[in-house]
Amino acid sequence: MILSLALFVSCSLINNKNEEWALRTPKGIQEQTMDIDTMNLRNPFIFLDKKNLIYYMTGDGGYIWTSKNMRQWCGPYAILELDPTMWMGENPQIESPEIHKHNNRYYYTATFSRPDVIIGREGERDIIRRSCHIFVADSIQGPYKPICKEPIFDSYKALQGATFCTDENNFGYLIYSQDWRQQGQDKVQVTMLSENLDTQIGEPFIMFAASTREWTEEQQSNTRAIDGPFLFATEGNMLGILFAAEHNGCGAVGVAYSKKQQGLNGPWNIEPEPLFTGGYGQAMLFNDFDGTLLMVLHKETEINSEKKYIPQIFEVDNQYEKLIIKTIINPNL
Repeated sequence: MILSLALFVSCSLINNKNEEWALRTPKGIQEQTMDIDTMNLRNPFIFLDKKNLIYYMTGDGGYIWTSKNMRQWCGPYAILELDPTMWMGENPQIESPEIHKHNNRYYYTATFSRPDVIIGREGERDIIRRSCHIFVADSIQGPYKPICKEPIFDSYKALQGATFCTDENNFGYLIYSQDWRQQGQDKVQVTMLSENLDTQIGEPFIMFAASTREWTEEQQSNTRAIDGPFLFATEGNMLGILFAAEHNGCGAVGVAYSKKQQGLNGPWNIEPEPLFTGGYGQAMLFNDFDGTLLMVLHKETEINSEKKYIPQIFEVDNQYEKLIIKTIINPNL
């Protein structure tokens, strides 16, 4: 079966089903306003409230920030209601979160890790319990609650970096990678979800493997890792998947393409050169309020001998077959 895709960009409207809920900072953390160039936020993801003209940004850690102009951001705010009795425990590490609107509800996908639960070893390194899970809310601001108590996937498979998409029939899918230490290399995979998005339907389909990345073949230790897939479409009749990897020992962002009529089945071909090198990682696309297509991703930077991940925003063009990077919106780094 060809998985035909109708792409969407996360855009959200606040409703009033949770009027008692208000954005609040995590316990022990004060609300603050920060310039985007001074933030430390790995794997940023931006989504829009078109009714109130508000930008929301989330990233590793699972909190959200709000902005009216994408320059000054207020936060951080906690939006998840974690259940300590679940497999992910009371204080999981939260990575690569996204928020999407689907059937008038808001779905929060992320990778949840348990450093205290070891499921295997690779050399001298432990493989910790890690899996993707979905939370749901009636409002863009939350509170987001687990869609089900048990993991959608086998939580011992160390799945990571899930992104959500729908096809032309409004069926939901998760695209994700699996820790290469369990299977020799990362493989970007897709699985269909039930109508309520709480159950995996059938077996996952392998879209492409990390070993096909020509631009990292010289880095044998890095050829096996791909993370943070994000699906998009071009006006030139192509589907694309952005992904994070490594190039010459630094973070990089690559892209793979397939003919749109082939759906998610592909075949997928990874571009011979990455889009970004030198410390960039995990990119996503969204349309601004005026329709301009933008990309946000982090840039690994050392400031005062401290490693930080600074969100950067670029204008991009998708009117041809392949994505074109145009202008950086916050160039002050």
